[in-house]
Amino acid sequence: MNQKANNFQLMRELSLYQQAAIAATLMERMLPNYQLFAEVSEFGDSKLLRNILDLCWEWLTVKKVKINFERLAQELELVTPEVNHFDMFGVYPAVDCATALDMMLNGICQLDAAEFLNVAKISQATVARLIEYNTVDEDITTEAELKKIVREDPLMCYEMECLAELIALVTPMTVIGREQMQSLKAWVKEQGLTNLAMELPQNPSSAS
Repeated sequence: MNQKANNFQLMRELSLYQQAAIAATLMERMLPNYQLFAEVSEFGDSKLLRNILDLCWEWLTVKKVKINFERLAQELELVTPEVNHFDMFGVYPAVDCATALDMMLNGICQLDAAEFLNVAKISQATVARLIEYNTVDEDITTEAELKKIVREDPLMCYEMECLAELIALVTPMTVIGREQMQSLKAWVKEQGLTNLAMELPQNPSSAS
């Protein structure tokens, strides 16, 4: 728990654009969760989410670029699934992905770094939900016991380690430009896994 709190505090100490870069990088690890759900359920629009995330990177790397993020948020809402309409676990990480991307858009529109921090919190909440889902048949009697299981699970430890590594990677970046974007995307590819430890697509379509 201390590492999680420390990560968030370290992230708060960074600049708005540094925090946005971390959030966009975390979105790269979450987007395949939505893509898989859309493929299996035949609901949603993975290309739209990919395009929105590419435009977020564009905002980061091309200062003064004019993008209608309010309209994109409206389009995103239309392809965000309703949990009670789908009888599959995959709807939850898909909703989390869309919600995090919406917070990313809010952060950009309002220039509110707290929304970028929320992206990191949602990513960890997605991981926690999967761990809890996998322990449903275990004999857990208290909420404290469940929290301990979630906190100590290797997947949650990996998520927190990734955020710590990402913060360390972004901290020296005084400017977020094309070169920094490529470096952060390369880091995601090097990890090779989504936040739920699913292998990343080999050739994901994305603007570079």
